[in-house]
Amino acid sequence: MLLVLDSNEYIFAFGLLKDQNCENLIKLLQEKISLHRIRISRTIVEEVRAHLTQEVFKEFILFINSLTIIDEDVFVPFELGAKYELKKFRPADAFISAYTEFVGADVLVTENRHFLTRQEVLPFKVSSAKKILSEL
Repeated sequence: MLLVLDSNEYIFAFGLLKDQNCENLIKLLQEKISLHRIRISRTIVEEVRAHLTQEVFKEFILFINSLTIIDEDVFVPFELGAKYELKKFRPADAFISAYTEFVGADVLVTENRHFLTRQEVLPFKVSSAKKILSEL
């Protein structure tokens, strides 16, 4: 399964304010790398950087580099972002949705974008760490 993890998943797994579900998801992804893949955009990396200490950010980067590469935001087609902005998504929500669709992810894992589950048809599923853990 291909996943995009929103910045809050990483912040709650690596940061000071821990969430057990987010930590468990990160551990599971490390252990089952042959079954599940992740993708991450530069924007998400920068959001995570703003919320972690320099030392912990290094741990995060080592984790990311062991599983995937960082995608540059400029590769996401402008039209995809515009599609979500036309649906009245805020810019950050439009970008993460466009990115998730662009990489062909099955699931966007997030703790704070649950309004996306109320959208008519999205080309990906939206889930929390707790819920996706029960499915993986």
